[in-house]
Amino acid sequence: MKMAKNVASLPFVYKHVALMPDVHLGKGALVGSVIATEDAVIPAAVGVDIGCFTGNTLVPLVDGKSYPIQQLAEEKKAIYIYTCTPTGRIVASEAIARKTRKNAPLIKVILDNGEEIKCTPDHQFMLRDGSYIDACHLQSGTSLMPFYSKTDKDGYTLIQQNYSGIWQKVDDFFTNPGINEKNLNLIQTNTIKSTKTTHNHRKYQHSYNHKVVAVIPLSVTEDVYCLTVPEYANFAISAGVFVHNCGMAAIKTPYKADQLEGKLKQIRSEIEATIPVGFEQNKEADKTVTNWQNWRNFKHLHKGVQKLEAKALKQMGSLGGGNHFIEVCLDTNNQIWLMLHSGSRHIGNKLAQCHIGTAKELAKLANLSLPDPDLAYFVAGTEEFAAYWRDLQWAQNYARFNRDVMMQRFKQIIDKHLAGGKPNKPLLSVNCHHNYAEKELHFGQEVYVTRKGAVRAREEDYGIIPGSMGAKSYIVKGKGNHDSYCSCAHGAGRLMSRIKAKKQFTLDDLIEQTKGVECRKDKGVLDEIPGAYKPIEKVINQQSDLVEVVATLKQVLCIKG
Repeated sequence: MKMAKNVASLPFVYKHVALMPDVHLGKGALVGSVIATEDAVIPAAVGVDIGCFTGNTLVPLVDGKSYPIQQLAEEKKAIYIYTCTPTGRIVASEAIARKTRKNAPLIKVILDNGEEIKCTPDHQFMLRDGSYIDACHLQSGTSLMPFYSKTDKDGYTLIQQNYSGIWQKVDDFFTNPGINEKNLNLIQTNTIKSTKTTHNHRKYQHSYNHKVVAVIPLSVTEDVYCLTVPEYANFAISAGVFVHNCGMAAIKTPYKADQLEGKLKQIRSEIEATIPVGFEQNKEADKTVTNWQNWRNFKHLHKGVQKLEAKALKQMGSLGGGNHFIEVCLDTNNQIWLMLHSGSRHIGNKLAQCHIGTAKELAKLANLSLPDPDLAYFVAGTEEFAAYWRDLQWAQNYARFNRDVMMQRFKQIIDKHLAGGKPNKPLLSVNCHHNYAEKELHFGQEVYVTRKGAVRAREEDYGIIPGSMGAKSYIVKGKGNHDSYCSCAHGAGRLMSRIKAKKQFTLDDLIEQTKGVECRKDKGVLDEIPGAYKPIEKVINQQSDLVEVVATLKQVLCIKG
């Protein structure tokens, strides 16, 4: 309570501090706390702002027509959009549109087909290699993932697959298992056939509408909107490119529990050989990692990390230690899920420490009287704030891509053992951040929201609330409770410190509490024993006003750092 009151006493805190049911002690601010602030941030977490588009931005739907994103948000209905899979295939997927910010700053991105896109500087565009980059970092000549569409002589919508160049009828897309039969019939009956007056045509192919010509800052501000695409986290806009949606990582696979019979030990061994854990790192960085576009911005990061680029490169695609994990889980229908929890590794931690040090120095120079030195902060409009926000975004992008790289390797191993190496499309993908800050609209005002050990849970947001090793985990959907700043717990929350857990529990306790789970059962992970955490079922029950449970999972394989 003292730590919560310390944070709430800061002059720039907006309204109140919200505590999640997994709340426990942390550095400066409680883990499991959500803090809204005006014109200041506390560098206690690593994160990224969520970018969005102006209301007149056109989004093509599978009915062959394009609609302003503001109209889609106001109708508050599920829609079916075009999205790009990790293998580069364009498919149809369900999405929800919503307003995300009020009076947001804007930039204009001009493409080589003459299209102009107005969005926030931090919105991420998909590059031709499938990675993402913030709009403000786009440069003339940057090649984006293109979206080509046209209508045939009979008036049917055709989409060009980028990986093959083949034009495909939209009605062929509805083999997507994420689209249920009822919605499929509705779409096919009413909306597949398009007309030339409403469809978004592409005059050019291959060489056009995917390269950036210019990026121009704008002096105006507008309300902005975005889509949530749970399955693939990106969507096409009518300008002809793909962009990231607003979005631990988990995917629901098409595999069943009986396919794991007798294979768990071998799968675990191969994952541990493929994905470095703990303090380990990759011996060499693969092409997917070296092609990440944000490496070119490394030179702009804090001077305290400039010697760490080679280490950051080799740690990309590695798990780390502590409470980070890789898991194979089963839901109540015996469907197999893949889940992992990791972050920005050493480079993210080092960046945070550098900026925390700067904030403390500034507080000392200004003779600030703080209830806790770890609550030192940066004020908006200063060089230090701008530098912190820049590095914050880079580190969160690193964390996201790190999870993407690991999940891709993880899935390849599962596909190998359960499908002979044939890649199978996930039935659902969820990717959510915690320990991050972003600008959001709450109680009619735009504020900075820092979620330290909490997950965003706006209405229809998907999230992950995992248990520890032998405990259950949950896939949830947000209810948009504004008293919690649209947030929920990010896990069970520690019941005791790591030191206390090692003193209180024995190896026999660990073996008993992880019965039925293929995992390490040695003293090196004793501090992660389920008994060191709060009962996950109780934590879930205490936030029924924040989220609804979509799936209940139980792990059968767990890898810790």
